Amino acid sequence: MFKNIVLIQGRILLLTICAAGIGGTFQFGYNLSIINAPTSHIQEFTNETWQARTGEPLSDHLVLLVWSIIVSLYPLGGLFGALLAGPLAITLGRKKSLLVNNIFVVLAAILFGFSRKAGSFEMIMLGRLLVGVSAGVSMNIQPMYLGESAPKELRGAVAMSSAIFTALGIVMGQVVGLRSGSKEQVLTEERVKIWAFKEKPVPVIPEKRGERRVWTLGKGSC
Repeated sequence: MFKNIVLIQGRILLLTICAAGIGGTFQFGYNLSIINAPTSHIQEFTNETWQARTGEPLSDHLVLLVWSIIVSLYPLGGLFGALLAGPLAITLGRKKSLLVNNIFVVLAAILFGFSRKAGSFEMIMLGRLLVGVSAGVSMNIQPMYLGESAPKELRGAVAMSSAIFTALGIVMGQVVGLRSGSKEQVLTEERVKIWAFKEKPVPVIPEKRGERRVWTLGKGSC
């Protein structure tokens, strides 16, 4: 009976790590590397959009400037997310903060997906900023959440899983970037994949009461 309880708790912990990791630092690594693949497509889209508005194309150095801003907004958003993570974790708790953090990625996916229809490269800029905010929040709250959820003897190993999911996200971004496609596919399909990978409500959450650790199904936050 005791062995069965330990086995169930181990599975619950593994599920918690995977759910938090895929919806957390995996997104950080993925968005860090995926931006390299659509470089030429986004630059062409920026130039075409500007030409449609003004009747004149952008010069090469201005296209490069816009592209640099798009790339730079991701770490800037990460800074805002890191500053937001502390108050968010205290106000909402760890679990709810990770769930609320999904809103930034969902909004970013919508902006990426509809940027071509709207003819607005500014939507890509805003989307990159929002994805950066999400990365900043998850990079801070996910290790905190997993560290508090794990048993004392596994706490260090579980907290290190954040780095593993970051590396997996970087690898996945590079692999996805190998695929060639049209501009529409780059601006929609590949970005909406972020949404598909995003964290679902964590079905099994460990909860600590007093000195005894109790494992519950989807109740509360740690």
